[in-house]
Amino acid sequence: MVKVTIAILTTFLLASCKDKPQKASAPVTKLVPKTKIPNTITDTHMTKVTDYLFFSDSILPEHKSILNYYFSKYGSDTTRSSYWQQEMKEGFEGLYSIGHIKNNLKMDSVFVLPPLTDIEGQCYYFTDTTLPRLQTDSYCCHPSNIFLVGDIDEDGVSEIGQYYSSCVSHYKSLYVYSLKNKAWREIGHCVYDLNYMDIDKPYSYFVKKISKNKFKMLEITDLTPDTAKIGKRNWIRFSL
Repeated sequence: MVKVTIAILTTFLLASCKDKPQKASAPVTKLVPKTKIPNTITDTHMTKVTDYLFFSDSILPEHKSILNYYFSKYGSDTTRSSYWQQEMKEGFEGLYSIGHIKNNLKMDSVFVLPPLTDIEGQCYYFTDTTLPRLQTDSYCCHPSNIFLVGDIDEDGVSEIGQYYSSCVSHYKSLYVYSLKNKAWREIGHCVYDLNYMDIDKPYSYFVKKISKNKFKMLEITDLTPDTAKIGKRNWIRFSL
C-alpha cells in the first residue's frame, strides 16, 4: 500500500512540473542612436501644400506663384475635406480687374478665397502680393465688391472701398480702407440701403474726395417719415 501511494505521488509531481510555465529569458536590449522626433511644422506644411495644390491646379493654374505665397503666409493647419474643396471650386468667381492701386503701370486684380482658418470669413486677395489681403467676417464676398476711390491721402496708393453684405436684410454697408503700416485700415463707413440707393450707379459714385485726407460718403436711408418714400440723402464727411 505504501509503494502504491509513493508511485501515485511521484506521477502527480512529474505532471505538475511538465505543465508549469518556463521562466522567460530577459529580452536583449540594443542601443539605438537617438533620433530627432519631427515636430508639427512638417504636418502643417503638408496641409498647406495640399490646399495650395488643389487651388493652383483647379482654380488659378496661371497664378500658382501668387497662390503659393498666400497659402504659405495665411494657410490653415487644418486638413480640408474633399467636399469643402469641391464646394469652393464651384463657388470661385475668378479674377476681377480693379485698375491701378499703386501709382504705377501695373493693373491689379482681386479674387476671393474661402476662409483658410476657422476664425475668419472670406477674404479678398490681390494679384499684387505686396498688398495685404483684406479680411472680413462675411461669407457673401464677391470680387466685384472691391472698388477704387482714388488716392485720398496722396501717398501714391489708392484707397479702396468694399461693398459689404451679411447675406440678409436690405441694409448693406460701404467701407473705405487706406493702406497704413502694411495693413488695410478702415477710414470711413456708411449704410448702403438697397431700398433707396441707386444700385445702377457704381459703388465709387457714393465716395467723393474733397481734398487731401478728406472725403465724403453718400448715405440714403428712411430716417424720417417725410422722406420714407425717396429716402433721406446725407453726405457724411471723413478725415484721415
